Amino acid sequence: MAAHHAQMTLKEFCPLYYLYSSIPGKIQKGFRSIVVYLTALDVSSDYIAVGSSIGMLYLYCRQIGQMNKYSLEGKMETITTVRLLSCFDDLVAVGTASGRVAIFQLVSPLPGRNKQLRRFDVVGLHKSTVTALAWSANGMKLFSGDDKGKIVYSAVDLDQGTCVPRLLLEETSAIVQLEYSQKMLLVSSNQRSLLFYTQDETLHLIGTKPRKSNGKFGACFHPALCKQSDMLVYAARPGLRLWRADIEGVVQDTHLLKELFGQEIPYFELFPHSGPIGGYRPPERQLGILRSFMKEDWVLSWNEYSIYLLDCLSQVIIGGLDSCGDIVSVSCTENEIFILKGDRDIIRISNQPEGLHSHLEEQCNMGDGRVIVLEKLVVSEGPEPTGSTCTTEPCSRSSSITSCDSALGLAAVSEQSTSDLSSSRYTTITQEDLQQELVIKAIKVKRKTKRRRPESGNRISDQNSWSDGVFSQEGGGSDGTCTPVCELASDRTSLLSSSVDLQSNDSPDQDGLISRDSHCNDPFTLLISPDHAFCGECQSPEKKCLPSMGLWGTPTSSPHLSPSQVLDEHFCFSCGTVLSSSLQLAESWMGYSGPGCGILSLVVTDRYIWCLDFKGGLYCSALPNDGIRWQKFEDNVQQVAVSQSGSLLWKVEQKTNKAFACGKVSIKGKRHWYEAHTQTAFVALSDDSAWIICTNGDLYLQTGLSGDRPCARAVKVDCPCPFAQITARGSVVWALSEQGTVFYREGLSSFCAEGEQWKYDTVSERQGLKPVCISLGCQHTVWALDNNGNLWFRSGITAKKPQGEDKYWWQCYQKFDIIIFQTLIQATQSVATATKAPVERVADRLRVAFWPQQPHCQFNLVSANNNGIWIASSRNDIHVAKGNLIGTYWKNVVPRGTASTTKWAFVFSSAASTKEGSFLWLGQNKKDLLCLWDQDAQLHPSTVQLPAEIEMVQLSACRDALWGIDSQGRIHIRTLSPSCPTGIHWTLLDLSQLGNVRLVSFSCGNQNVWACDENGIIYFRVGTQPLNSSMMLPAWICIEPPEQPVGMHLISVHTSPNDRMLWAIDSRGNIHVRTGISEEMPVGTDWEHIPGLQASHLALSVRTVWVQCPNGEVARRYGITDKNPAGDYWKKIPGLISKLTVTPEDELWAISVTSSLIRRLTKPFQNNISKSKTSLGSMGCEDLEDEWEVI
Repeated sequence: MAAHHAQMTLKEFCPLYYLYSSIPGKIQKGFRSIVVYLTALDVSSDYIAVGSSIGMLYLYCRQIGQMNKYSLEGKMETITTVRLLSCFDDLVAVGTASGRVAIFQLVSPLPGRNKQLRRFDVVGLHKSTVTALAWSANGMKLFSGDDKGKIVYSAVDLDQGTCVPRLLLEETSAIVQLEYSQKMLLVSSNQRSLLFYTQDETLHLIGTKPRKSNGKFGACFHPALCKQSDMLVYAARPGLRLWRADIEGVVQDTHLLKELFGQEIPYFELFPHSGPIGGYRPPERQLGILRSFMKEDWVLSWNEYSIYLLDCLSQVIIGGLDSCGDIVSVSCTENEIFILKGDRDIIRISNQPEGLHSHLEEQCNMGDGRVIVLEKLVVSEGPEPTGSTCTTEPCSRSSSITSCDSALGLAAVSEQSTSDLSSSRYTTITQEDLQQELVIKAIKVKRKTKRRRPESGNRISDQNSWSDGVFSQEGGGSDGTCTPVCELASDRTSLLSSSVDLQSNDSPDQDGLISRDSHCNDPFTLLISPDHAFCGECQSPEKKCLPSMGLWGTPTSSPHLSPSQVLDEHFCFSCGTVLSSSLQLAESWMGYSGPGCGILSLVVTDRYIWCLDFKGGLYCSALPNDGIRWQKFEDNVQQVAVSQSGSLLWKVEQKTNKAFACGKVSIKGKRHWYEAHTQTAFVALSDDSAWIICTNGDLYLQTGLSGDRPCARAVKVDCPCPFAQITARGSVVWALSEQGTVFYREGLSSFCAEGEQWKYDTVSERQGLKPVCISLGCQHTVWALDNNGNLWFRSGITAKKPQGEDKYWWQCYQKFDIIIFQTLIQATQSVATATKAPVERVADRLRVAFWPQQPHCQFNLVSANNNGIWIASSRNDIHVAKGNLIGTYWKNVVPRGTASTTKWAFVFSSAASTKEGSFLWLGQNKKDLLCLWDQDAQLHPSTVQLPAEIEMVQLSACRDALWGIDSQGRIHIRTLSPSCPTGIHWTLLDLSQLGNVRLVSFSCGNQNVWACDENGIIYFRVGTQPLNSSMMLPAWICIEPPEQPVGMHLISVHTSPNDRMLWAIDSRGNIHVRTGISEEMPVGTDWEHIPGLQASHLALSVRTVWVQCPNGEVARRYGITDKNPAGDYWKKIPGLISKLTVTPEDELWAISVTSSLIRRLTKPFQNNISKSKTSLGSMGCEDLEDEWEVI
């Protein structure tokens, strides 16, 4: 038997620091500090649900690594049981100690399903503690049992939004366990187990013999059997006995397990814990609550003291934990066992590791059996010399990719803002080695003495501040493949690999003027600073420049450039190197380090920039013309607020939480502060009023303010829930709750500064947007930054319409590095794992290092003025967009006559044969095809009959023909005409000229067709119609493919609707373009490799190219002209898709990752500065390129 289970090793691979570190240990309620105990647990493949003693449900999404909180509201009561269900909607049911049952319907990404969080309450029937919950598979029935023996059935109708409970059954003892399947409810109480048939409401006892003693003995259904008549039941009995019974309750077998427990029990191997694992062991072992686990005859049994995994067929114990004591709850998935033990200890036992995140294995698999393993960085001990810096060793960013094969896997990881790979050094191991012990190597990092710059001016920011969404044309690997910026900057989310300079003792801070080299003097600053990057000419760490993307331009003798040169050519300010003009990006970047130690809050007025750092230092600078000169303004500040005109300035003091106001603000000279309010958590200022959030959640308003009267009497304003942030501008006020819900205030005017009522923003709820900070901007806009660093905006925000005119939040692709605020928990986990230090100690040190000593402190990283949109990142940078922005929203589209849950497999487009607009061709599989006109408001589809009993592998269409290639390599053509836009019949194309050549890909243009065979050879054909017997056969012209290394060849070709462009993809995902195509030379002259991105699909419009990356991201090629067919650079847009197409007019359609049809909508935003330079009417939306400047 030992050999039978030799390969099934169940153990704890790593503590779940990321989970219970994201749940607070204490909360503050008034003046009381309340300890948070974890009281219930349930787990699925998608979620981990944890109930607490404060009535708060913590729901961790394992797919994206995000923790959400759901409150039961009302008085705080302990959650005693939790049950998850994944069906059409994700549902969570919770039961409490007072007998309350609540059902949460989570937001669903599926089209037509729930788009906002809903809660149903079952009250009045349970009068005591709820002990068990059970769902039906479709989520329409919920059964709940309590410790008085009552079982309640709740009929849930999610479409109607109703939940109707009724008393179903009443036992004489407490309910221990409930399970439901095949219209049968399996009930286990302290006295007996029974089957209750819900259809006819009859019950059958399991077995005829009564229990010798009462206790918490459970029962479960036998898995993998779907017919009701074949179902079996396992029921625990006293004395280590296990019954196996049928659905009539007749016992078929009794498993006597005492002999097994008399032998040595193979215990689960646990990760070393800081505290004791063992506990009280009762005199006799007993079975408890039962669950089926992993295999057909495996049964998991647990009670308060122990947990055992039994193989009932082989009569062996697979593993267990004995004398644990204080087991609160146990839940299992397909191959995982989660144990909630004690007050807040959660243990995961499985046969394979979960990794640092629950989805690390999925993200970091490099495609060829290798995975990324982190190494540990250790700062060497010893006294620190004055002015020294603590940095990691400079390492080549391109060396992070070990081969061109791994680039595809790593690109997906680097773009995830939740990625937490804790080092910029990687090694590769095989999947086999993953099961072995992880050896963490220590690398000592020597401190280097910092050399002083001769000038005291501004410095370029010392990190990779380029846009993640922009890729240059130049550069590439030695094997001809390219390295995108997202891979070069894949360590951007790293905390452990980063470092910042420690502040020197002779810092100019003593004189009030802060040098660009100054940073916080803190032992944990190793965790937050960027890596150093140098160009080919820069060898000193004191010379920081924008990092190379590959090949640099030739050096110039003069480092002085005009502003126009800086915009046209990128320049290394350290050494005077000018980057070639082909490296021109959509964004314009400049770089200077920020003040102090990180940026906690950023406020921009019409004249000044205000920054608050983590240590409470408030800094100010005039708006940059030729540079920023930070000046120390105040110390011990927790939050700062400034009116847009700059006439009002408020600060909230650390420790005291008192708000002080300053009128007639001057940067130099004496300042007089007036005490404005006490117990203040957050303040927002307009030009004549102050909105104040108190530490107890109350909201106050002061009006009639001016430079001569900076504060006034406060009036309390109602608020629907405690607010975390608030923003005011003119007569518009928006707020953000502690749960991330967005509100706006109605009824504000010059006559009524208080307004009438709060309304929650339905747009945010519908899109599932959870901002971390919001700010009202100029031109009637509101801006939001989410926890992934994405920037969103809405327009049309006025006093009469405070919710705005837009139906959507528009997302800008630019991702900002705000990871320091969102990943303290992940950093805690990584540091604790690497250093083997207690989590609590590491967490305390991190809080001291990063966060002010105030529980009510809120960061605000986005601000807007007439000059642009300003964003502060976690790396002490400030980004500003003074030019144009393009917002994106992907809208779900449901063609008429189809269900909203329809799952589409493909979509492609063509020019409409007779009308304006385009035709969209889409289908659910390879045997059906629909056609719809994108100008039809109803989007009524027409069915296109495919050739009988033939499976199409690929389809392509142009204005007058629809081509398809079947699984045998034959080509079928369907002629389209104005009188019959979808065609009448299919014609088989004669391919005898090609002989044994097998075509695998083709693309139809206006008059020409391009094809690719299985060996990568390209063929060109004039004419899109099938053979006319009275005319000569159109000839296929063979075109030589580009020269490539052995083993690489072209796999697909893509032509534009006007026959002026041809692009191709090879077997490694590299992109190539055919140059020299013209009316005189339609076949072109040569091939050119396009570095910067790897592609899984291309979509061509009349004027540009769109690429679908292997990870589902989308990018557009800019700069394509007749003379420059390769274009200049890639730029990504927001969104993840599975299939992509573009109409000839550059309108994007796609299939989402959930297989729904989506359409890209765009919204341009022009700053006041850019409005004077360009006119919206003279250019398309996509030509309004983002202009970002990093300061």
